[in-house]
Amino acid sequence: METAYSVIVQQTTSSVNSIPCLDASIFPDGGPKAGELVQIHGESGSGKSLLLLELIARIILPGNCGGHETGAVFIDCENSFNRVLLLSVMEKYILNLANPAVAGTLTPQQIVIIQRTALRRLLLVRCYSLEQFEFTLLALPEHFIKNNALSYVLIDSLATFYWNKCTEQNLVRMDTFLRAQCKTLRKLAEKWKKVVIFTKPSYFASGGPSRDFESTAYGGSPLEGSTQLSSLVAGSSSRHMSVLHELASSSSASIAIDHRIELAEMDCPSPRSSNDGNDEQRFNAFITTKDKQFVRFYLIDSFGFNWIEL
Repeated sequence: METAYSVIVQQTTSSVNSIPCLDASIFPDGGPKAGELVQIHGESGSGKSLLLLELIARIILPGNCGGHETGAVFIDCENSFNRVLLLSVMEKYILNLANPAVAGTLTPQQIVIIQRTALRRLLLVRCYSLEQFEFTLLALPEHFIKNNALSYVLIDSLATFYWNKCTEQNLVRMDTFLRAQCKTLRKLAEKWKKVVIFTKPSYFASGGPSRDFESTAYGGSPLEGSTQLSSLVAGSSSRHMSVLHELASSSSASIAIDHRIELAEMDCPSPRSSNDGNDEQRFNAFITTKDKQFVRFYLIDSFGFNWIEL
């Protein structure tokens, strides 16, 4: 016998709109599909948070302006949400991707109206602690029931509150923390037929040795909670240091991710920039799915990502 809750879940998920391809630049094979996880990782300054804003713009903008006209939840753990930048990204898509019938009649006032209407499809949640983040995940189903147009959950960053969990008294491996978070997100995505997209730093559960635990965080500032660990690092024995390296060195290969997007600064210019003498800094996006790999090139300007076709 079905419970009232199970009936609500079934009704909510049965009406989920399927989006064939969120953005062909980073999902060339289509997708992501409902129930899938997408991981975006890279060094500081590679554009992880900005790429989330790009995806949010594509999600919430109307179809006649290059968007998909559906809803998104953005869980901001990094205090990275930049409304002005999001509006600039949205304006870029409106001007470049609007249908000819719309583009021919666009005025600055109409662009503002389109932006404001689209922003109503975005639910912004700011979290300042691990407890707030966990409570937010628990509260999401209620929002899904109230508004089944919420098709995407975007998180920046999944690693933010690791140091709330890992202390001198309770050492937790990075891959263990990430696996537990991904397991929770996978259940949420599959049960409610949502796409979950999250960011993390490259070093976090990367399978490589740890760098400086006090300064490898976002923008070079100390990690939240790193002062708890600094007393352990100061004058620590080789045994302590080996434990710290072990926290970051365990492989995350067993974590089931459907799409991995690695953002990296290019060590050498792209073929096109070499030919035209352009010294502008460029980036790579390495995209990995279950059975394929792709490489994309981009630069970052005042309007966000600028994908380069070679």
